[in-house]
Amino acid sequence: MRKVLMSNQAINVGVIGTGGMGGRHVNNLTHEVAAAQVVAVMDVDEARLRTVAAACGARHTFTDGHALISHPDVEAVLIAAPDRFHADLARACIAAGKPVLCEKPLATTAAEAYNVVAAEVAGGRRLVQVGFMREYDPAHCQVKRMIDSGALGKALAFSGTHINASSDPARTVEDVISNSAVHDIHSARWMMGDEIATVYTSYVPSDPRRPETARMVLIQLTYSGGAIGQIECNAEAGYGYEVDVKMTGERGVVQTNSLRSAVVRLANQQSQWVEEDWLQRFDEAYIDEVRAWVHSLQQGAPTGPSAWDGYVSMVVSDACIASAKRGQPVAVEIPEMPGIYQRG
Repeated sequence: MRKVLMSNQAINVGVIGTGGMGGRHVNNLTHEVAAAQVVAVMDVDEARLRTVAAACGARHTFTDGHALISHPDVEAVLIAAPDRFHADLARACIAAGKPVLCEKPLATTAAEAYNVVAAEVAGGRRLVQVGFMREYDPAHCQVKRMIDSGALGKALAFSGTHINASSDPARTVEDVISNSAVHDIHSARWMMGDEIATVYTSYVPSDPRRPETARMVLIQLTYSGGAIGQIECNAEAGYGYEVDVKMTGERGVVQTNSLRSAVVRLANQQSQWVEEDWLQRFDEAYIDEVRAWVHSLQQGAPTGPSAWDGYVSMVVSDACIASAKRGQPVAVEIPEMPGIYQRG
């Protein structure tokens, strides 16, 4: 019988995957979330598994994710395994009746992601949250609150910028869109509170002799409600990592400033330090994400980005990839959203 999580008890979490992202989640759950206890960890690297388990005090270790999910001491699961395992493990959590925070992507294809959605809908309640952590970034949240307040009037345009320092080897256009720009695609839906209707993708190859590669991708958007938008993703900027959004309303503009470091003026120059990667840029967001996830479980169900959000973001990503290959706009076909995903 499924154990009902109560608001006055700590949540026993099992973490699948203890590499860079999984290790960060284990550390945050252990040291930053008083209402959570990491009781089990899983990894195929047994040396790393033992090290992480000792550091967080996990009582159980596994080299198989399904074994962790089925263990009776595990009440909720965080999936940070390689992408190809996400959908299968998420469905296993649904079958076990255990809430799960799954790192993006929810699956490797939109069809696989829809299977996760279908399994959750068949169960009649939300169990899955997807790791679109920008919903917990303080700067993004300020922009969202401002546009939702109505102070700027109706939202007319979304603009997202996503900059990575380098890419070695060169990435394909499919990879840049599905593994980097997918975060911006989710932000474009979440910020606007509307669905994307059409996309048009253009890009600059990393190597002109390899047209399948991409160092710069530009995605133009139109929304169902008439707004417009764009996403600029630079995979090889060379100088650091930045993510920013800008929302234009009828009466004003609100935008983030990803540079959080002090401004230094020295020797006739002004400078700021730029973060090296997403783990630095979104360190606070990752903490707030797992705090909010655990709190929502104490209240009964996850409330953050849903399996439906994970699925739709992949549908839009696929349309962006198709547009890049065809060199023309592509319509985005999104089915009707099931009722369990309606946000209050």
